[in-house]
Amino acid sequence: MNHKELVDQVSSNIFKESGKIESRNSWLAMRNYLEQLDDLQLMAMLKEK
Repeated sequence: MNHKELVDQVSSNIFKESGKIESRNSWLAMRNYLEQLDDLQLMAMLKEK
């Protein structure tokens, strides 16, 4: 899985867990944060689920 796919997967899991439709601004802020993380950090977030 490449970095973009990891970011997509983590952000998808976050929105599924919250059960809320978030605003575009909050979605973009979260995506920007996730894109700054390295692959190991993203994989750890996926495993926490």
